[in-house]
Amino acid sequence: MVRSIKIFLSAATILCAVACNSPMPRGNWSKAPYDALCKLIKECKAEADAAGHNVNYAVFDFDNTTVMQDVELAAMSWQLENLRVRFTPDEVWSIFTTHIPDLDSVLVEAGAEGVTARMLLTDIDSDYRAMMLKAGAQCGDKLDAAQLSEVQKMPEYQDFRVKLWALYEGVYHTFDYREGFFTIAALFHGFTYPEVDALVKEGVAAQVAKKCIKDIVWESPDMGAAGKVRYVIPDGLALSDEMRSLYKALQENGVDVYVFSASLEAAVEAMACDPQYLGLDTSRVFALRMKKDDSDLVLQEYRPGYVRPYKDGKSKAIRAYVSPLYDGRDPVLIGGDSIGDYWMLTEFPGMRVGLIIDKNQTGPLGELRQQALDAEAGGAPSRYVLQRRGDPEPRFSRK
Repeated sequence: MVRSIKIFLSAATILCAVACNSPMPRGNWSKAPYDALCKLIKECKAEADAAGHNVNYAVFDFDNTTVMQDVELAAMSWQLENLRVRFTPDEVWSIFTTHIPDLDSVLVEAGAEGVTARMLLTDIDSDYRAMMLKAGAQCGDKLDAAQLSEVQKMPEYQDFRVKLWALYEGVYHTFDYREGFFTIAALFHGFTYPEVDALVKEGVAAQVAKKCIKDIVWESPDMGAAGKVRYVIPDGLALSDEMRSLYKALQENGVDVYVFSASLEAAVEAMACDPQYLGLDTSRVFALRMKKDDSDLVLQEYRPGYVRPYKDGKSKAIRAYVSPLYDGRDPVLIGGDSIGDYWMLTEFPGMRVGLIIDKNQTGPLGELRQQALDAEAGGAPSRYVLQRRGDPEPRFSRK
C-alpha cells in the first residue's frame, strides 16, 4: 500500500512538472498546434532573455481566427435587429448606392434569384419609411422598448433587415469586398468614432452573452420589388479560452502580439482592446480605417495614405507598420482562417508556425490545410498546424 502511494505521488510529481513547464494550459488545443506553439513560445522566451528585450512578434487575423465568428457581422446583425441607425429615409439611396458600380447587375448570393441592388434598395427605402412612421421616431433617436416592439411586429421590419443583409452579401460577392464593406460603413452614417465604439461594444456584449455559435435564418415576406429573400446569417460571438491563453502566454514570454483584420477597425478594437477580452493597446490593431470629418463623424471613405490590411494588403501592412519595429524581422507566428490570410501565411520566410483555424478550407488555403493534415497524420513536424473547433459550443476541439 505504501509503495502504491509512493508510485502515485511520483507520477503526480512528474505530471505536475510537465504541466508547470508548459507556457500555457492545454485546454482543448489539438495536439499538433499545442506542441508547436509551446515549443515556439519557449524559443522566443530564451531569445528575449538573451537580448534583454522582445525581438519577436506574432500576427493574427481577428474574425474566425482570434474570435469565433465575425465581430463586424455580429455587430451588424445586432444593429439591424435593434434598428440602431441614424440615417433618414431620404438618405437611404445616397449612402447605400455611392460605392455600388452597377445598381442593375444581378447580384450573386443575394438570397434570391435575379435580384439587383436597385430592387433591394427600393424595398429597403420603402420598409424604412414605414417603420419610422410607425415608431414616430426622428432620425438619430434610439427607439425605446415599446417602439421597437411595435416595429418588430411589422412585415417591413422582417423585410428591411434581411434585404439590407442581402445587399451587403450580394454586392460583396458580385463586385468585391471593398464595395460590400461600404454597405456596413453606411450603417454608421451619422455616428462619431466614439459612438461607433460604444455601439459595437454593446452589440458585442449581446452576441457574446448568447454563449453559442450557430447559424440562423432571416426570411422576408414575399413583398416589394425583390420579393421573398432568405439568408442564413451567423449568430453569437465568442473568444475561446485557448486563444485567450495563447495571447497571454505569448506576451508573457517575449512575443508582442498584433491583429491585422479586414473588418472596420472600430469594430475590431471594441473587442480586441477591451480588458475583459484581450486588452490589446490600440497601437497593436490594424484594420480598415475610415476617414472622419472635423466633427469626428465617420465618413464612407478609407483613411488616405493607409495600407489597407485586406488580402495581400495584410503582408504589405505588416512590412510597413510592424516589421521595422523589429529590425526588419518577419513575424514568428501567423494565425488565420480564410483566403484573405493566405498571403501573410505564405509570404514571410521567417515565420516559424502558421496556425490555421480549421473550416474545411478549399483552394490555396486548403492546400496549406492539407499540408498540416498530412504532417499530422505522419507524425512529422510542419510549418503549418491545424486547430479544430467545437461548434456550436464556443470552444476549440482536441479532435
